[in-house]
Amino acid sequence: MAPRPPLLLRLAGGLETRPVKLALSLLILVSVLPIQGLEDELRPYFLGIFGVELLLRAVLLGQRGRDRSRLDVLLFVFDVVAWLSFLPLERLLDAHAAHALPLLRLSRLFLLLRFTREIAIDLYAIMTRRELLEQFGLVTLAVWGLAFGASVLLSHLAIAHDYDGRGPAPDTTFLDRIWWSFRQLESADNLVANLRVHPIVAVISLGLTMVGVFVTSFIIGIGANVVDQVVRAARRRPVGYAGHALVIGPVHEAEMLVQEFVRLYERHRSLRSIRLSELWLWLVRRGPAPTRHALPRMALLGTEDDPPAYLYAPRMRWVSYRKGDSAQPEALGLVGAAGAKRALILTRPDAGPDADAVTAMAVSSFRMQNRRGHVFVEVQESKNRDLIQAVGGPGTYPLDMQRFLGFFLCQHLITPGVESLYTDLMTADGSEFYTHVFLGDDEARAVAALGEGPDGELSFSRMARAAYQANVILAGVFLGDEVPERREGELVQVEGLVQWLNPLLDPLEGSPAWALGARAGRVPARRLRGLIGVSATYAPLRRYGRELLMGRGVAAEPAATVGAEAARAWAEAWAATLARRRSHLERVLIVGYSAALPSLLRALAQFVPGIEVTLVLGERGDERMPLADRLASLGVTLAPDGAPPGPDGAALPLPRGGRATVYTQRGHDLASLAVRCAARGAPASAAVFLSEPEGLDRDARTAMRLIRFARALESRELAHGGRLHVLAEFSSVAKGEHVRSLLDAGRCGFAGPDRLLLSLVSTERIKNYFMVHSAFVPGVTTLYEELLGEGGQDLLRVEPRPHGPAEQAHGAIGLDELRAALEPRGAIPIALELDDGTVLLNPEPGPTLAAARVRAVYALARSQDLAAEGEQRPGEGDGGERARGGEEAQRISA
Repeated sequence: MAPRPPLLLRLAGGLETRPVKLALSLLILVSVLPIQGLEDELRPYFLGIFGVELLLRAVLLGQRGRDRSRLDVLLFVFDVVAWLSFLPLERLLDAHAAHALPLLRLSRLFLLLRFTREIAIDLYAIMTRRELLEQFGLVTLAVWGLAFGASVLLSHLAIAHDYDGRGPAPDTTFLDRIWWSFRQLESADNLVANLRVHPIVAVISLGLTMVGVFVTSFIIGIGANVVDQVVRAARRRPVGYAGHALVIGPVHEAEMLVQEFVRLYERHRSLRSIRLSELWLWLVRRGPAPTRHALPRMALLGTEDDPPAYLYAPRMRWVSYRKGDSAQPEALGLVGAAGAKRALILTRPDAGPDADAVTAMAVSSFRMQNRRGHVFVEVQESKNRDLIQAVGGPGTYPLDMQRFLGFFLCQHLITPGVESLYTDLMTADGSEFYTHVFLGDDEARAVAALGEGPDGELSFSRMARAAYQANVILAGVFLGDEVPERREGELVQVEGLVQWLNPLLDPLEGSPAWALGARAGRVPARRLRGLIGVSATYAPLRRYGRELLMGRGVAAEPAATVGAEAARAWAEAWAATLARRRSHLERVLIVGYSAALPSLLRALAQFVPGIEVTLVLGERGDERMPLADRLASLGVTLAPDGAPPGPDGAALPLPRGGRATVYTQRGHDLASLAVRCAARGAPASAAVFLSEPEGLDRDARTAMRLIRFARALESRELAHGGRLHVLAEFSSVAKGEHVRSLLDAGRCGFAGPDRLLLSLVSTERIKNYFMVHSAFVPGVTTLYEELLGEGGQDLLRVEPRPHGPAEQAHGAIGLDELRAALEPRGAIPIALELDDGTVLLNPEPGPTLAAARVRAVYALARSQDLAAEGEQRPGEGDGGERARGGEEAQRISA
């Protein structure tokens, strides 16, 4: 780490900050106010404040050495003169010399020039360009030439007129006529008031006024050009930010991403200031030190001259834009790359197969200027993740968005109805996953001191109960041997920490969490390094973390009363009826191609053994990605001169006994081909319509394919198997909502509305949210990899058994009671779905709900622990992994 500069230099650097500039400007303006006795009263303060400023300016001037400019020296001379003007010189000088003191005091106004020096320099450079000087010279010559000519004509004709406002006078001079002529050019208001004047005077006045209108328009045009150049010059200056967020890439198409950034900043605005309660706890009760978060400053680096139009929205005032090449150090200097805390590098769609190469170059250039900031890189091809990681080094996080979106779409297919949860969980409108890391030896010792028993462990159940009272659903912890530290100006590092989701269950034997002493329901306090929870913002989880450090984050055992035991027994009986709906996913029809399709296909093969997939692709869009490349990404290789599969199709084996058949068509009506292909086999249990990037309006194309598919169902051209889940990918879900009314279960021949499910998903919004949330929340990337991948914890939707005895009892249940009731099954509930479709994610502690109103529960658990009756579990003949040591399931906390 570079040594810190001397104290005087650090103080001098503060003179360039906006609050200091504003304060000094106000003091200068106050000092020249014409109020009797004001300067005498404030003179000692002015001398002290501006004396300190003069000293710091001298330090800065000396530190620059030979790099200082003549303007710096001139401004320093004005600083000296202005400071001298505060001295009581009127007491030392005679009366004649004291007349010059007002001019000396007015020299203080020149100090304001320093605070706008960048604009002044730009304006001077623009105004002194040859073309502008020629334009101003032409206008000046034309104006004074016309005024001179009119004056000469009036003088030779000796026409009497009121040229100077005193009435017709014989002593009117040539200069009076020139000034009168100039005033006719300067403003139309100076046109002669009536025609009762000499006709020649009236004609000259009218002519000069008309010419003056054109001259004024010409000057306005020059002024607008100057202002435009000043604005453009301002965009070529560095943003002057430090500790900010930086977005590099096609930012003009990243409106949704930038909006998510700003919305997250706005939701956490309460963290920008130090709260008095935290200060009191720190000073009096030895609590953790109070902290504050920075202002929501962002910089965007793009390739177009003009900034994105969305930056003119009211909430975008802290977002600055600069143009430049992301691989050029000069461009990165404009956006303050050296001082950025986090950088988000977007892939360029127009780069084609070289997109990851362009991204890698941008990462390399950024790392040349900034080795400490966290870099989140959008990767186009999964195989390049390790390469990007190697280029960026520590603190670099490749985001394989296509793989993530493929798994995300797969979750919607294998867990119908889960889109309601993800709508809240993966947007800035509802509660989200957040992490909190304990930093430094002091916090590590405070946590370790909370351990109970000979092994120094904490009860996760009691921690979760206390966290829920703080509006946090505790979902996991971070463990580690090393104590995390955060240096000044850096983000929290989570490298070296082990994520343990759902501590109600044992981790896999031999896993890093197991090696650190993690056991079901028991958290090793001396190795506890952080928390993972669901909360509305980061503030509740942060508050609970501080409570835990102070010894108040572990709830006491509940009192055993007759009423409490009866309520607990009832809740456990109702929770025992919760189970996943039996999956009917056997055959899937996929229409269209998007970059997430290869990942979706692999995910379906992993999660659903023996899956049968029918893929229907269009042969259009070769200008963006050739059909041969799209087929190759799916595992279909064409001969050099071979034809595409066409309507006959090409078979493709999938892992775990699955099979895919790929059909292609050159025409535009892809839905009709999909109907014909799907009719050749057994009815599909799910149909997926992907949003293809080619086309004028991709959402309109997807909607039209859905409508044609619905018409085929209504006309019985396409048979169904009694149940059908239709999943449609849209850029904007709002644009696809009208399709719901066109896909009617009754008209399509289904027994009830619950037999035809339509899910609309905006992968663009989910993608942008995930990238932003990854940049804000340490460790959230690996968290979602486990939730959406295979072999870890899942977000499950479980439903109560209909007409069960508990439901007939008309009981009531809350999320806290449900949490305790589901603990023996190794599940952590995070949301409730009510009978009206409302999803209550992380509901506040309070009144319970009637159990009859709860349609479903969303829980963090393993699929096999909440499997439906009769459903085959992993490890029972499907090739899935068994639990550690040959056991059927891992141990669950009692």
